[in-house]
Amino acid sequence: MKKILTLVLFLGIVSAISGLVLGYVNSVTEPLIQEAAIKAEKANLELMYPGADFTPVGDKYVDGSTILGIYEADGQGYIFKLWGKGYSSSGITILVGFDYDGTIQKLVPLEQQETNGFGAENFKDDAINSLYIGKTLDQDVDLRSGSTVTSKAMQGMIAAAKAVFPELG
Repeated sequence: MKKILTLVLFLGIVSAISGLVLGYVNSVTEPLIQEAAIKAEKANLELMYPGADFTPVGDKYVDGSTILGIYEADGQGYIFKLWGKGYSSSGITILVGFDYDGTIQKLVPLEQQETNGFGAENFKDDAINSLYIGKTLDQDVDLRSGSTVTSKAMQGMIAAAKAVFPELG
């Protein structure tokens, strides 16, 4: 019995010390991690409108599932960071830039693992230019033949941004 109590006490002390050390490490590294995340996000936004000042807007519209962030690029328009479930299990993350009138000006894929030759074709410059750029709030995004799942994911993401856009300005 004494052996069990000694072991329990030892494990309790080790657990307490481990918890304190982990808490300390977290308190030291959390600001660094947040700063790195902010730098990465700003670098992504710079892909859309280099040199612009970016202001987060519309937090009440950020749902964490489709709309991951909304930013105003001063003098340019709004940038939506969007996520959707395509054919791959990892999903698709894109940035879509709308001018103040609601026309898509830019689309930058950040992450996608769609099938080469099919879904991945949606993210090539010619497809981006023909399917997305220049579309207005009242125009639907077309499906791309051979990549229905990816195309529907893109339609859904852009539709989510278009639904929120009129409330921003």
